Amino acid sequence: MGLFTRLYYIVKPYTDARERQVALFFGGLTERSSLASTRARLLELLQQNIAVINLWSEYKYKGYTYLTKRERKKLYTNLARITSEFDRFWESYDSPEGDERRKLLSAIMEYCSGPHGVYQYRASSSFGRLLVNPAEGPLVGDCNQIVTLYIYLYSRYFAVTDLRLRLLPGHVALHYNGDDIEATNGTIAHYDHEKNNVLMPIEEIVSINLLDTTDEYLATHPIAPKDFLQSARFASVLSHDRDIVNRNLEAAYITITKQLMDSHNYTQALAFAKQSRDVELLAVVGHNGALYFMDRHQFTTARQYASHALKRADLIHDSYEAEGAYYYNRKKFSEALKAFETAGNRQAVAKCYEGLFFAVQDTLPKQLTSENVRNYRKQIARMRDYAKRSGNKELVAHVDRLRQYL
Repeated sequence: MGLFTRLYYIVKPYTDARERQVALFFGGLTERSSLASTRARLLELLQQNIAVINLWSEYKYKGYTYLTKRERKKLYTNLARITSEFDRFWESYDSPEGDERRKLLSAIMEYCSGPHGVYQYRASSSFGRLLVNPAEGPLVGDCNQIVTLYIYLYSRYFAVTDLRLRLLPGHVALHYNGDDIEATNGTIAHYDHEKNNVLMPIEEIVSINLLDTTDEYLATHPIAPKDFLQSARFASVLSHDRDIVNRNLEAAYITITKQLMDSHNYTQALAFAKQSRDVELLAVVGHNGALYFMDRHQFTTARQYASHALKRADLIHDSYEAEGAYYYNRKKFSEALKAFETAGNRQAVAKCYEGLFFAVQDTLPKQLTSENVRNYRKQIARMRDYAKRSGNKELVAHVDRLRQYL
């Protein structure tokens, strides 16, 4: 590597040319990208190094802040150690298999999950947690992560297109020539009779990993909305099966929207709920957002959210009632009056006119005489109007006594 190249990778976010290739690929994806050329390029990158695709996408599009440039370099070093150790294992591997590809897969199964296997299953994990130094401890990960490692080890010897993916609800396994390979325990299975199983091309692993929002890191480090949006967009472009992507997207939208509501970020929660086109999710955001902003006396904003709720009319009515009470208690009777009138609360409207009456009365001097009363003709006229509107006969009678001196 020349001096210029070394300097380039010092200042850029990529660890090396492999990450730069992956970054350029993702950066160039749009909903209008050609599916044929996009998937062809994706297969090239999978064949070169699926681990780079996974680490870069976790870092860039899933908010894994622990995957710094320095940390990714360390993980690539660990991957090289795993690779070297497996190569030595493969060289001495003895199997009656005649099919070299099947023999390689058997060796990977034995290496990972045999009597002295290096892999240990743990649900809800990230790919970075799998890539440890095998001399220092087990490789820990879930089904997505170990399947990704299987693909990487296999790709160093044969074409990844030899393999396919068996997808089941909440689970993924490899498939080769009629057999399903359960990577989590290194056994052969036959999932074709299981409910809701789907056989997919190998490149589907990328969209599956992009949309995986169940791991333990995300429980304490929510995905940044902009990162989630990018991963969801890329997954929709790259996936072969619209039904699978839509199911994953639905679950992911619910997860990220709940995270945003929990952190009271209703602006983005509403934006994601709209993008999801999930009427129920949108209604929940509308309802919760309306209550949240009512509690903070932001009544106009509350009504904007209430318009998306199922019981929108009730919520909007409640918001006007709450707004009227808020202003009335602060003696802002004009504002309270408008809110109560909109809510149709005639009794509260009358109380507001009484409040306006006394507010004007407080501007009069404490000692009104027949000589100075004429100076307050306009105020007395307003008091009479408010008294009549309030329906309070005692107030009307009081103003009428004052008017005798005008």
